[in-house]
Parts: sequence; structure tokens; C-alpha cells
Amino acid sequence: MKSIDASLTNLGSTAEAVAAALLAAGVRGRRDNTASHNPVVRYLNRTLDIGGRLEIGAAGDRLYMYREGSCQSLELPPAVRDFLAAFHRGDYPDLEQV
Repeated sequence: MKSIDASLTNLGSTAEAVAAALLAAGVRGRRDNTASHNPVVRYLNRTLDIGGRLEIGAAGDRLYMYREGSCQSLELPPAVRDFLAAFHRGDYPDLEQV
């Protein structure tokens, strides 16, 4: 989970920085998605060898990792939470997958 937390923190300190990092990485997603089509989950799956399934909680404040019959979670950094709230509102159409 430490590598996941570090990757999320390194995305940036603001929602705009997170959006720019995801755009630069070529990651897109679908609004209102908490799993495989969520842009943050997609980014993590592309950049790390997770070995499990990732999901963002419905409230948009926690990341859950399901692996080998267990579940671990971590609180999302504020910039990532802010990005997700704005993304789901439609504030980043360039990051939306059609």
C-alpha cells in the first residue's frame, strides 16, 4: 500500500495537477465509475504491479485493494479526492473516455 500511497501523492498537490498528470499519462475514464473505468484506478493499474483489484469507495475518499481474500484500504490524498469530485461533475472532459 505504500507504493500506491506514494504514486497517488506524486500525482500532484491540487486537483488540476492530478488532472494534468493523468492527461500526460494518457489515462482516461468514465464518470461515476469506482472500479476499472475510474481514471485513478486505471492510472495505478498501468503504473504499478498491484496483484489485486482496486476500487474507489462511493464517497470518493478511500481506495480499497482486494487481494488474496483480504481487503486493505487507504485514505486518498486531498488533491486526488478533489480531482475525483471535479471529474465526476464533468469538470475534466478531456479525461473522459467515450
